[in-house]
Amino acid sequence: MRTSVADLLGLPHLRLSLFAGGEGLGRTVSWAHASDLDTARDWMAGDELLMRNGFTMPSSGPEQARLLRGVADAGASGLVIGEDPRTPPLRNELAVAAEACRVPVLIAPYAVSFAAISRAVADANSRADAARVAQVERVYAAVRDALGGTPSESPVVRVARELGCRLHLLDPRTGHPLGASRPEPAPELVRAVLDAVRERDGRMPGVVHLPLPGGARALMVEIPAAEPTVLVAVDLPAPASDTSLLHHLATVAALEVARHSMTMEHRRRIGAELLAHMLDGRTDEATAERELADFGLEPSGCVLVAVRRGDWAGQRDLHLMLERHRIPWLLLSRAPLLYALLPDEENALAAVRRKLGDSAVFGISDPLGTTRRIPAAQREAMWALTVAASRPDRSARYGDDHGYTVLRGVDEARRQVERTLGPLLAYDERHGTELVASLEAFLHCRRSWQRTAAALSVHKQTVMYRMQRVEQITGRTLAETADLAELWLALQARELLDGPSRWAAAPEPD
Repeated sequence: MRTSVADLLGLPHLRLSLFAGGEGLGRTVSWAHASDLDTARDWMAGDELLMRNGFTMPSSGPEQARLLRGVADAGASGLVIGEDPRTPPLRNELAVAAEACRVPVLIAPYAVSFAAISRAVADANSRADAARVAQVERVYAAVRDALGGTPSESPVVRVARELGCRLHLLDPRTGHPLGASRPEPAPELVRAVLDAVRERDGRMPGVVHLPLPGGARALMVEIPAAEPTVLVAVDLPAPASDTSLLHHLATVAALEVARHSMTMEHRRRIGAELLAHMLDGRTDEATAERELADFGLEPSGCVLVAVRRGDWAGQRDLHLMLERHRIPWLLLSRAPLLYALLPDEENALAAVRRKLGDSAVFGISDPLGTTRRIPAAQREAMWALTVAASRPDRSARYGDDHGYTVLRGVDEARRQVERTLGPLLAYDERHGTELVASLEAFLHCRRSWQRTAAALSVHKQTVMYRMQRVEQITGRTLAETADLAELWLALQARELLDGPSRWAAAPEPD
């Protein structure tokens, strides 16, 4: 049996005296916790005896009563006030609150150290340590079995069953449980989690006490993970329902989160392979639609999104964020772009933008309709991506108004490229030359031979020779304004189809 407040009050060497709250003397004490913080309850799980230096006590009665009620809400066994010359008078409001909450308020003489009280609690509870050790052993047996192979159930579910409590792994932004959290958390528990996180602006203390109907005890701690995660424990067992057990449970929860992340990484890789096959036309329509259904995606309600730049560190965990928000997805990284097949819903696109940052540029295709349209959707997304680069919100949908009014769509842009640059592109492919890239550099450098030579790291004569070959192969003359405009428009159309060239992001020459 654990020691009680009455047991400590009866130890002569501690010389404790009762100020108020005598009806709570039967409360058990698992630990003695010293703290002068006004928010000490955020670091307590219950059954602790809170010890506070007298000079840190508030001087007014209402403030003293409010402090005591906060201690009571945390499930503390009692409050010990260490007297010293600067201790303010203890007010009647404190006594009334102690009696109402049935939380004893004890006075420790100036000559008695908090260390002596802590040692007395530890010595008195030594017989209960065996129960604590047994519970912790069950916790780490679940960890050992999970690391040693594939268990038949998650370690979190197993520990919850063996300890006789309920454990939930939740996303604190949405309240959605992770896959291993069984059974589903009650709606009132989810509301309590979301309210607590919102009140603290996402900054979590050591322990958060969640108020639940019916007097149930719920404690929440943060779990280290790529995406925000909390462990919520409901009705922890009495012998070891303290912060030490809670943080042992957090270790198990962190293992569960890591296992879940590995599962989602495997799913991300499978999805990337599927999207690559569809973009490259290497899968038939029936197979593609069947596999998309496995990812929760319906072609008629999807769009293809091409993303450039942004927070590529955030990209690594993008799939975890989407899964936490219950947004179906396929993701494929083909540097320097990220492709995402997502539901055509504003919440999905907004979630991706928040994750990748304001510097990311988004090009969004028309709705897919059918998997046969994936290659066309890629061209539409690339077109929109180039248009988006000049917009304040860095986002554009295919079909939006844009500056290239002479080019009315993907098909017309492709015809412009084929008609003007087709022979030049074919020559480059056959001979391994870079005449198209050299033409882009020449126009970017304002047709300066010297600046173009420096940009390409070649001799000026080489640039002049390459431009002569461009004129011969295309049949256009760079000195003619009409021919020059046609070549420039074809290069812009190619960027709209394939994405920006290296010169599009290069600084203007001096």
